[in-house]
Amino acid sequence: MTAVSDLVTVVDRLLDPAGGCVWNRAQTHASLARYAVEESYELVDAIDSGDDDELREELGDVLYQVVLHAGLAESFDLEDVAAGARDKMVRRHPHVFGDERADTVEDVVRVWRAAKAAEKSSRRSVFDGVPRAMPPMERAVKLLERLEERGDSDAVVASVVAAAGAGARSGGAGGVPDAGAAGAGARSRAGGAVPDAGAVPDTGPGREVRVEGAGGAVVDAGWGTSVLAMIAEARGTGIDPIASLRAAVAELESAGRVGE
Repeated sequence: MTAVSDLVTVVDRLLDPAGGCVWNRAQTHASLARYAVEESYELVDAIDSGDDDELREELGDVLYQVVLHAGLAESFDLEDVAAGARDKMVRRHPHVFGDERADTVEDVVRVWRAAKAAEKSSRRSVFDGVPRAMPPMERAVKLLERLEERGDSDAVVASVVAAAGAGARSGGAGGVPDAGAAGAGARSRAGGAVPDAGAVPDTGPGREVRVEGAGGAVVDAGWGTSVLAMIAEARGTGIDPIASLRAAVAELESAGRVGE
């Protein structure tokens, strides 16, 4: 037996109604969803660390999640999961397994997109299939990628920014403020009681602003639009906004740990 089949046997034992693990047997796909997300983030951390031992361990944790979900499923098993992945990769690499020609990375991307489009022909929008549960920046990048494939990313982003600016001007705010102005508002709020939505500084009547949650966190659509525009601009200049922010946050953590 291989280690993979051994892992399947272990999971089957954990899920066995007679003598298995009470916790494992009580789980569902929904209850395990957050662990799949957590393990994926830990895998990204391992990749960033450059530590092969850590990478191997985190890949194993992700694999365990796959095997566990397959074990819980009633309509399919791990063989079905693997078969689906195998068949998909064959379909999307016709330049390897078929007669298609792809000599460059750009050619491969073109072939992949064409094969995927054929598979997903029932989709009505380029945005179909982009998970709503993705973190906002990751989702923004994914949506921008889809728009770039369609060829109108700049126009769509410009329309969003223009609409936000028009709304602000109609209310007398003079347009979407920059991130610095929004930051100043956040700093002024940090020093005292959180005001209600009508008293939020650095905003105008034309901007969508509301307060959410018991802590009174302010949601400012105008500020969000300015961030979206920055993400689009970064991608247009070849910058990976997600990796760039992750690097900056890592520096923040390192600096914050100095005094501990």
